[in-house]
Amino acid sequence: MAQPCQIHECKTITVGSFPGPIAITPDSKTAYVIAGGRVIPIGTATNKVGKAIMVGSRPVAIVITPNGKIAYVANYGSNSVTPINTATNTALKAIKVGSGPGAGGPGAIAITPNGKTVYVSNFSSGTVTPIQTATNKPLKAITVGPYPADIAITPNGKTAYVTSGAGVTPIDTATSKAGKLITVISNGAIAITP
Repeated sequence: MAQPCQIHECKTITVGSFPGPIAITPDSKTAYVIAGGRVIPIGTATNKVGKAIMVGSRPVAIVITPNGKIAYVANYGSNSVTPINTATNTALKAIKVGSGPGAGGPGAIAITPNGKTVYVSNFSSGTVTPIQTATNKPLKAITVGPYPADIAITPNGKTAYVTSGAGVTPIDTATSKAGKLITVISNGAIAITP
């Protein structure tokens, strides 16, 4: 690992314009940063930047499977999720989700603790699409409310909670069924206690 530095000693790692979400592999060896419409791998031992990985249009969120083998990137502008093989840092075939072209698609993304299912919010259609990681096949979209903004999954993996313009919707991950809406004032971020 790179040595910790004092604030005044740290060197900036150049990755591209508007760096945003970051995900780190479970072994802590690689950080993946969304920047400049691409995904940038950074080796944490040296802080060296790897070759940029092209994904879909307007990538906005990223998660990594618990085994560290695949990163999933939500692409808002192309209504897709791009899996990335972390061993080779190559993009795999995009998974179509959400509404039609240009409608404003995937935003938040989360993965179950067992790594079997990725959940991605579809902003314009007010739905969440589960994706089976074994096959990278999307399942039937689940209606959760207008403009879903964030997803959090319980540590036991049994429930996904999704914020939307209407409140918070629990989803039973075993059945992919939405539960009763929990009414709250806004549709911001959500987190779950350990």
